[in-house]
Amino acid sequence: INVFSKFVWAEPVKRKTARDVTNAMRKILTKMSIAPRNCQTDLGKEFYNKEFRELMSKYKINHYSTYSSLKASVVERVNKTLKHLMWKRFSLQGNYKWIHMLQDLVHQYNNTKHRTIRLKPSQVNRNNAKKLLQTAFSHIKIIDPKCPKFKLHDYVRISKYREAFRKGYVPSWSTEIFKIRKINLTNPRTYLLEDQNGQEIQGAFYTEELQNAKYKDIYLVEKILRKKGNMVLVKWLGLDSSRNSWVKKNELI
Repeated sequence: INVFSKFVWAEPVKRKTARDVTNAMRKILTKMSIAPRNCQTDLGKEFYNKEFRELMSKYKINHYSTYSSLKASVVERVNKTLKHLMWKRFSLQGNYKWIHMLQDLVHQYNNTKHRTIRLKPSQVNRNNAKKLLQTAFSHIKIIDPKCPKFKLHDYVRISKYREAFRKGYVPSWSTEIFKIRKINLTNPRTYLLEDQNGQEIQGAFYTEELQNAKYKDIYLVEKILRKKGNMVLVKWLGLDSSRNSWVKKNELI
């Protein structure tokens, strides 16, 4: 879905494999008059693989994801609408076959007035785009690029998303500390991170999902694995086994 015009493209896939999803995306891109600059997906393996990456590179598309606990609400709303239209037809035809009707339903959606933009998605073009920004999207706050909450190379913790019945005493922020490697001037602003080894973290993070790390050089010990003289091999809390390290006994508190 084009989040500005609300115009939708859809292609059926038999399986959510890298090949099937990439082929479906290729069909969608050939239908577009202009390829998008950015494409946001979830973190599924059907999107993060060599085939999909090569397709994005071919069209010079910036493919990204976020680690947000919030789902892609725009896409979910479209899916809900299309499913609602499908069920109406299922009742009439007496079965659940839907592939033959998909493009017709998408056409119906694109030619129905959208509540947000007050136009049919198919009516949005370069001639009325500026007016649309001034009306339907006038409430959107423009980011001041000079005033980010976090700065480049700041050390931060990542939010652990609380589930419905998680106990209140469980820490809601990651034990591991990350460094901000890039600030995207998106709306809302997003941040790209790397770990302490310089390994880039996939996806982008919203401001609300990060917390300044006051003591970036302090780590909690999960357990001591081995001892050798005045050295100990430590498993650090919140870090995987690849981050185990030897430290001097007197460096532990």
